[in-house]
Amino acid sequence: MDKRKIGEINQRVIELLGLDIQPGTPIIIGQQNIDHMLSQHPEDYKRYGGRIEEIIENPTYVSKNPRQESIEYIKVFEMDGKHVLLAVRVSGKGVYFARTLFVMSEEKVRKYREKNALFLYNENLNE
Repeated sequence: MDKRKIGEINQRVIELLGLDIQPGTPIIIGQQNIDHMLSQHPEDYKRYGGRIEEIIENPTYVSKNPRQESIEYIKVFEMDGKHVLLAVRVSGKGVYFARTLFVMSEEKVRKYREKNALFLYNENLNE
């Protein structure tokens, strides 16, 4: 599989996270990214990998990882209440890649809440 566009960074995400990125910046995925997801979180990828574009298009929350400088798209799935995190990281060449995907532990969700690191993407949603 060649690299392909799976979404773009929109104005809402840029505003919520205070990013210095142009709206419409593409998010790319390649076989190396998929292989990483499969090796690190195989069950999560099997369950949610087909929904990556949906997670980017309509996340429940967005966050920014201060250490890795990644944009985190987090979607809570109604069917099971799981918080699925998709991390997007910029490469040395300035390309934004979907880097990893996993189900957040309840502990991780709690820590994000305590640090006020979860930004509600859709203001029409009630928590």
